[in-house]
Amino acid sequence: MARAVKVRRGRPVFPGNVCVNCLRPARHEVELFKVKGRAVRRVRVPFCDECIALRRARSPRQVLFTRTATTIALLLSLVVGWWVYDVPSVALSSGGERGPYWGALLGALSALIVFGSLHLIIGPWAGCFRTPETRAALGAVRIKDFDWESTTIEFADEDYATKFAQLNEQPSPLPDADASPEGDSRKEYVD
Repeated sequence: MARAVKVRRGRPVFPGNVCVNCLRPARHEVELFKVKGRAVRRVRVPFCDECIALRRARSPRQVLFTRTATTIALLLSLVVGWWVYDVPSVALSSGGERGPYWGALLGALSALIVFGSLHLIIGPWAGCFRTPETRAALGAVRIKDFDWESTTIEFADEDYATKFAQLNEQPSPLPDADASPEGDSRKEYVD
């Protein structure tokens, strides 16, 4: 169960170089970021060596899926490119001769568009094959929301979130100078 902590103003302070995922001593920081319109919020979060390796790890199923899907995408884009090359070149040819190189240019362009589009789909889809440990390391902390004065950070571990909230506690506002402690609203005026 995730817990969100809102940090007002300033840079968030993390508890004593402890890894966000496993609570072991952290030696490195990972920079998380969130984009909202044109604004970008960056937060450096402590992680241990093992959790950083988990965040970067790829499972054998993920590698196999990526290779297979990339090969299929390449073959499909070549078929589409050849088809686009062949159709306009036949239509543009006059008297049995090949026309200008428009067919080759359109074929190559369409092959690149098809491959690029499929490649953009393959990456996120391969994420379905991550190991549970990798998912836990990636989901240990995230920037949930931010505005100009605050940042809301969401943690998977409630104990870590509690320690983080205690460290980033905001001081209580000072009482108004015009208010008296008894709640009396009398003011003295000097002429």
